[in-house]
Amino acid sequence: MKSVEVEIFGRLFRLRSDNPTRTQKIAEDLSEQLTEIYESYENLDFSRLLLLACFQREEKLQIAIEENQELKTELNRVNQMLESIVNI
Repeated sequence: MKSVEVEIFGRLFRLRSDNPTRTQKIAEDLSEQLTEIYESYENLDFSRLLLLACFQREEKLQIAIEENQELKTELNRVNQMLESIVNI
């Protein structure tokens, strides 16, 4: 693991990562998201901004997981159809 320093919403954090480039990108995306949230809720402190960002990201993750499961189900259905065609 490598040490990487990232800036999130104007604050520096030193993290350890197997992929510093990805870690830096995640930090940049999170900082951008926090800035967007802050523009809507200027009265929130940093901790609450982070909490709101976590909830938003978790919601997007849950939606992506559901969509992924639907795609897996559809792929299995298509594979079964192909197998039945090939086995004829």
